[in-house]
Amino acid sequence: MTPRSLAARSPTVKQSGVSPSPSLSILVQCGLMGFDRGDGEMSSVGETSLLRDAPGASRLRFAVAGIVLALAIAVGGSVLARLSSLGGGPTTFLVAAVVLGVLGVRLGQSLDSLERKALQDPMTCVGNRRHWEASLEVEVGRAIQSRMPLSVLLIDLDRLKSLNDTYGHRCGDRALLLVGEVLRATCRSRDVAARFGGDEFAVLLPRTRLSEAKIVAYRLRSELARRAAELGAPLDSAVTVSVGIADLDSLALPTPSMLFEAADRALYLAKSGGRNRVEALANLCPQASLRVEERGGKTA
Repeated sequence: MTPRSLAARSPTVKQSGVSPSPSLSILVQCGLMGFDRGDGEMSSVGETSLLRDAPGASRLRFAVAGIVLALAIAVGGSVLARLSSLGGGPTTFLVAAVVLGVLGVRLGQSLDSLERKALQDPMTCVGNRRHWEASLEVEVGRAIQSRMPLSVLLIDLDRLKSLNDTYGHRCGDRALLLVGEVLRATCRSRDVAARFGGDEFAVLLPRTRLSEAKIVAYRLRSELARRAAELGAPLDSAVTVSVGIADLDSLALPTPSMLFEAADRALYLAKSGGRNRVEALANLCPQASLRVEERGGKTA
């Protein structure tokens, strides 16, 4: 694998200062058991949130809107009823409020479902590239403003094509599902995990330094190996990942695209170094980038 151009893989994000906006969120359940990540954080059931705003928020907004609409209808209807001497009372408002409130909740639920589908990878149940790129821009802006660390993991499922060719696409799909399960089980509520497509995944780690991100990466590999071993052949020996790590503090120019590029170069080092490895690229500079590109060679 050669380092792909930033134009081909880098998220379409702004280069200048980024002002944080409310991030989208997909709530994904974690594994059945929580465990110490090794960096002072616990990963536990229901904690992994690939979206920041709870889906119930939109349902609440529509329910409130329905009640407000019902109030307007009831007040207007009451006035008209009095003018026309037809009567009217609190029952009109109560019925309208209940009906429109229920309709508002149902509408909110439908929109939540559509939002999840638009931002979620249907196979692995983690976020998709669109969601991750939007989150990257938000988190970089938030990290700069709050002066908090931010790290990125780029993950490649090693030799997926060979796995598909040798054992069939069903086996390859099971390997992808396994990576998704491990990501959901190891990420915290504020982390953002996503599948870029094919064999590529990415994780945003807010408030995480480079040294802590390395711990997360090794834990991820270890958990993947453990679960693959439980599944038996051929996944027990065929499923490995290469991980590239970069953090915002190591960049001379802290922008979303530069952070992504640094992690991508670290991933290239992991793949060209033999796969099934974790590599971190710190203090990225033009000279360092040039040295990486000059290594040449291709890895699948």
